[in-house]
Amino acid sequence: MQLTIRGHHLTITPAIEENIRTKFDQMTKHLDQVNSMQVKLSRDHQLDKRSRKGSANHIAEAIVRLPGVEFFAQACADDMYTSIQKLTEKMKKQLEKHRKMQTIFPQVIVPV
Repeated sequence: MQLTIRGHHLTITPAIEENIRTKFDQMTKHLDQVNSMQVKLSRDHQLDKRSRKGSANHIAEAIVRLPGVEFFAQACADDMYTSIQKLTEKMKKQLEKHRKMQTIFPQVIVPV
């Protein structure tokens, strides 16, 4: 499995990278078919006119590719660690739903 972490308008610290790797390893522990994962972390520099403070400006996006299907999730928060946590929760729900659907309706391979 290949995990790519990119930063847009911010630098990826070793602590953030380790946090992402542990969360995504735990999430995909029971999935053997994961081809690749991409995580993009960005920071929006827009300020609120009244308070002169940015709100919910740390954005985390992830794409998880399995054979034949691709999952996308995005989360925003005031803190990067919080946005990563929200992102992993959203992606975990999608992957659990996919895994449940695979057990209910297994793929039938028809020879050509």
